[in-house]
Amino acid sequence: MHEPGHAIAHVVLSLDVGGLERVVATLAQAQHQSGRRVSVCCLDRAGALAEALPPAGVAVHTVGRSARGFDPAAVLRLARLLRASGARIVHCHNYGALVYGALAARLVRGARVVYTVHGAVTSSRRSTARFLKLGIVHEVVFVSAHARGVAREAGVTGSSHVHTILNGVDVSSFAGSHAGGAEAVRRAHGIPDDAPVCGIVARLTEAKDHKNLFAAVAIAREHVPTLRCLVVGDGELRDELERDVIERGLSAAIHFTGARANVRDYLDAMDVFVLSSVTEGLAMTLLEGMAAGLPVVATRVGGNAEVVDDGVTGRLVPASNAKALADAIVSMIENPAAARAMGEAGRERVMKSFSLEAMRKRYEAVYEAALTTN
Repeated sequence: MHEPGHAIAHVVLSLDVGGLERVVATLAQAQHQSGRRVSVCCLDRAGALAEALPPAGVAVHTVGRSARGFDPAAVLRLARLLRASGARIVHCHNYGALVYGALAARLVRGARVVYTVHGAVTSSRRSTARFLKLGIVHEVVFVSAHARGVAREAGVTGSSHVHTILNGVDVSSFAGSHAGGAEAVRRAHGIPDDAPVCGIVARLTEAKDHKNLFAAVAIAREHVPTLRCLVVGDGELRDELERDVIERGLSAAIHFTGARANVRDYLDAMDVFVLSSVTEGLAMTLLEGMAAGLPVVATRVGGNAEVVDDGVTGRLVPASNAKALADAIVSMIENPAAARAMGEAGRERVMKSFSLEAMRKRYEAVYEAALTTN
């Protein structure tokens, strides 16, 4: 067995607010708390989630990759950072980070590469199987059984070096009531105390299909005229999505908040958590919504069905189906006792199957495999 103090370096594009980035930030902090030396190397920029890491004992470095094509100098800078940190595990998150992280690791004596594939689309890359075969990557991790199935179709067959590790959240951080935070959120957006609120926490990208959610809100308001919707997150589609809301005549009902560090307060201001994605790996915000005790409505894509027990912890609906999404939201609002029961069941499910500590321990086993396998 390798000595227990091996250093870990996570390689990401950035720590902007997003699901992958939240996984890395929470995992890195948990690893530091367990006694590991941990750093995060951001190829492009640090990002909003980076601010909390140094005070928590996790070093954050920015490589400064050029935006114009492949940047060989960035590989050398990353290799220097890895050597300086004493990293034996170079943990790369998604393909862009892997290209630079794997090359840099080859310049660091004794470094081993672990590659986590966070999304269903990235799981379909046939290059993953080649990287394993060539020894460029030592261990590959998928975040859901669905993603691993997609990868199997792309040639990543059964192997002792291929793993599935479900994302995890720190359930304790969602314990107790934060009524004051919820009230502040509602006041900030002009939402009456008695108005039912659904909401989504996600980047404003095509994959999350916010327009379908907006269409569902319009339909739902025919039955629940006071319904409001919080849209927490930012992204390249913000201007387009804001125009879409105006064109639908929903400006008074749908509230864009931008990216927020106090996500818990926004979850507490919601009655129903919604995820309208058309593709998904295993969404951290879905787990966080359930950890906060919210009933959830999610599309039946990617790893969502591995998280949501349909009819028990929430509802699963077809993707890109505004009527089905609206019906599920209305059902939650019109049946509050059943919705509360689903929320409680969801929190229990996250505690049992999607804890941060379980994720940390599973990654530790993968790191050990990487270090002890020729």
